[in-house]
Amino acid sequence: MFMKNDTLKLMLLSIFVDEWNVFTVPMLGIFLIRYFNADAAWTGILTGATLGGAAIGSILGGIINDSLGRRKSFLINNIIFIIAAIASLFSRNVLMFTVSRFIAGFPVGSDIPNVYSYIMESSSPGKREYFGTMNTEMATLAILSINSIILLMLLIHLSKIIWRLVIFSSVIPNIILLINYNRLDNISVNNHGYINFIKKLRENNLKWHATLYSWICGICSSVEVSTFAFFIPYIVTRLHIYNIIGSRIIILLIYAFGVPAGIIGPLMLPRLGLKRLGSYGFIIAFISLIGSGLSIYLGRYYITLIFMVIFIFGNHWNNQPLLTAQALVSSREYRGTAIGLSNFIGNVPSFLAVLAFPTIVSIIGLGIATMLISIASLTGIIVSSKVFIEIYRYTESF
Repeated sequence: MFMKNDTLKLMLLSIFVDEWNVFTVPMLGIFLIRYFNADAAWTGILTGATLGGAAIGSILGGIINDSLGRRKSFLINNIIFIIAAIASLFSRNVLMFTVSRFIAGFPVGSDIPNVYSYIMESSSPGKREYFGTMNTEMATLAILSINSIILLMLLIHLSKIIWRLVIFSSVIPNIILLINYNRLDNISVNNHGYINFIKKLRENNLKWHATLYSWICGICSSVEVSTFAFFIPYIVTRLHIYNIIGSRIIILLIYAFGVPAGIIGPLMLPRLGLKRLGSYGFIIAFISLIGSGLSIYLGRYYITLIFMVIFIFGNHWNNQPLLTAQALVSSREYRGTAIGLSNFIGNVPSFLAVLAFPTIVSIIGLGIATMLISIASLTGIIVSSKVFIEIYRYTESF
């Protein structure tokens, strides 16, 4: 018998796949830039392609999820992931590769409404929040998996096949999900579109505030991720502190701090709630971005590495409550649509930030560009503390 806990585990694995695809290009950036001979503009396009696809996938996937049913959406997403991976492996130029990663982004965006819908509908208050905020832990595990493969290939001098092996490896969890998809409940609801959803939403002050928080702070956290977090490998390599293997070990160690950050956040929820967890996360991210930018500007690169570790904690904690908050206040009828819209609103500026960041760095320098990102964190501090109303263990839905 397939238990609810098994459903939750599959959803976490599905988030792992999503995050693997999101972070594939950022983690492989230096190798892809060399292989495809990409300039600053193409580096941004290449890195942002998956996020662009995810934005479209989010807005359409929410509707598909509520219309076709959760299980059918789950199947479609995993098939597209595999097709996109195969297309990436056989890409002959930077344009073909970018298009294939854009296609991979569609199921990344489409899967999020599905995953959070299953989590909300398969667990009780308290447990829903815990599993909903485990998203950053799955992201960390995906990042560490990718970087472990990269480091292993560097050590055995097979750097030419690194990016292809990483993309090929992403198919393995997809196959596991496809084998088990038929055991999921095919939850289907009648979707009435975004206009009715927003009308319903505005009728309740608490739910409207939770949604505004999810939208605005989703933008803030996504901008942090798509610039500083995405480009940590690029930044570490560019600072020339170590050789290529030493730099990859440092990158692996920095991201490894995401494991305790991803575990501690959900465990603190009964004590802090979603509101304070998010607020504290933005405060920590703000301090670490200012510190990172100043240390880069002043050439104190070893201090930069310390601030990068601090940033990992802050970004994890400010990101964890975002989609969970939206999912909690959404009814089954509109849940996929609501989560898809929130994810879309976060992904669009994230996509634009990725496109712009390498060019901005080339114009104003890495240190100032890093400090510029702190504006997003400051906005997150204000919105999470002034707009968001605590909804931990919330049960009523509209």
